[in-house]
Amino acid sequence: MQSDWRILEEEKSKTEVFGKIHQILRALGFEIVVVDNEKPWGGYFSLSEKHVERFIGIFFPGLELSEEQKNLKLSPKLLIVAPHQRLSWQFHRRRAEIWKLVFGKASVIKSKTDIQGGEEKLTVEQYVQIGKGERHRLVGKGEWGIVAEIWIHTDPERPSDEDDIVRLEDDFSRV
Repeated sequence: MQSDWRILEEEKSKTEVFGKIHQILRALGFEIVVVDNEKPWGGYFSLSEKHVERFIGIFFPGLELSEEQKNLKLSPKLLIVAPHQRLSWQFHRRRAEIWKLVFGKASVIKSKTDIQGGEEKLTVEQYVQIGKGERHRLVGKGEWGIVAEIWIHTDPERPSDEDDIVRLEDDFSRV
């Protein structure tokens, strides 16, 4: 899988990076529901939930979900973080997340409180579990980072969405 993403090593502009990722996702047979390349930190691809099993098989091989997680709605997504950019220091009220660095360089900051801890460098293929309400931030390093993400909707009556973000700190004045 890693070799498929190497084509991005030479891509520098956001438009080129998003174009290549779009091509790769389509070649893998995914239905892309949303492309947002307007985020100041990069952007994301939301994929059809009907492909969640394929998404897990490709991006999270060997992932063992708990029985509780298996019974909740799951949503697949790719986060694209630009070099030297950071997502908000944030948490979610209606979802947990599982991340895996697919390509590039990135780190994560996590905490059970509002106080940010140190950065943890991500390695390709490493899984990161983020619990509902857990504070977190994705940090781009010296090149584009691609992170596969599974949303685990913790409220079956009211699934999470893009508005389910409580920002505690933001480099782009969105708090």
